[in-house]
Amino acid sequence: MNPKKTRPLATKSSKATSAKIGRRVWAILIFMLLLIAAAYFIWPKPEPESVLPVSNPPSIAEQTEAAQAAAMDDATMNDEPETVLSDNTIADESIDIVDDKNIDTPNPKAILNAPLPKTESLAKEEIDRLEDERRRFAEQEKLAAEQLAMNQQLTDMKAEQIALLEQQIAQLEADSAADAASK
Repeated sequence: MNPKKTRPLATKSSKATSAKIGRRVWAILIFMLLLIAAAYFIWPKPEPESVLPVSNPPSIAEQTEAAQAAAMDDATMNDEPETVLSDNTIADESIDIVDDKNIDTPNPKAILNAPLPKTESLAKEEIDRLEDERRRFAEQEKLAAEQLAMNQQLTDMKAEQIALLEQQIAQLEADSAADAASK
């Protein structure tokens, strides 16, 4: 017999398999980490939603009303050529202002001269459309007020933070001056 004590074969194989399993686990973890990192850079990030006004396409009734209003405007333009010239010069100046502000302003004459709806259902549709528009504007105004309040709160918090940092800097300078004087 052999005077050396030999280890049982079962322990040698269990250590070898546990090391292999450990390496596999680490390899899988590293692969998953790389996969997650690649997905993070490749996957599209959601953009913050901005509130944009929703514009509905005009209905057939609105188109006919607009055509009638345009015809009425053409008739009034033929009657008043001097007024049209002065309106055009004013309109040219207002175009620059509108381009700067990016605001679509309706023609006041078209609004005032627009014919009333012929049927009750068209009138109700127009009232509903105007009410929806009013609600949308109210919601936009509310959101703008909330954003303004949040911006003001952020500004105040940043001012407080700056004041605290200035105090900390002054304290550190005073401490370093005291240490230098004591040495």
